[in-house]
Amino acid sequence: MVLDSEALADLPLARLVRAEFARGDHAGCVAATLEHDCDSADLAAALRGWAAGRGWSVTVAPLSGRR
Repeated sequence: MVLDSEALADLPLARLVRAEFARGDHAGCVAATLEHDCDSADLAAALRGWAAGRGWSVTVAPLSGRR
């Protein structure tokens, strides 16, 4: 699956606010800022399952000073 803004349209439990994409010869990544109303742990679990179904992996880091 192509990693682009359209691919992020159906994020679980969150809304995409901002995304920066980087691509190499064999991999791509996105730094995304999301809005969500759920606990960060619940969001991370949902995102990991969603990403795994696309062959991707996810790392979640809160904004400085937030949880």
